[in-house]
Amino acid sequence: MMTETGKPVESEWLPTRGWVFAAIAGLILSLAACLPSQWEYLGKANGHATQEEVKDRLGEPFQTKTLADQTQVWTYRYEVNSFPGMRGDMRGGAPCMDYILRFDSKQVLNYWTRQPCSTL
Repeated sequence: MMTETGKPVESEWLPTRGWVFAAIAGLILSLAACLPSQWEYLGKANGHATQEEVKDRLGEPFQTKTLADQTQVWTYRYEVNSFPGMRGDMRGGAPCMDYILRFDSKQVLNYWTRQPCSTL
């Protein structure tokens, strides 16, 4: 679109839209950076977090098993993200990782590990 003087009309909407998009993207990235990864949570929770606390944080396990000594083993299954520069566990994508958690007879997390998914 042109003005009467032949100069193009500059839209104020386009620069504003660019700033809004940049602000929203920056906010999303900032929030994502503040969220600790699941393995950081498990490392801090090991030795004191209860089954209920773990379930509140990670959700329902993929599989549970009670052993003869009344300890429980929970499996969480996640896919690994392939985005460059990001630690990918628990964010969707491929390949698959299993987090294996063991709880003692008092239902306290006392061991965890992660490994490539197995066929359960």
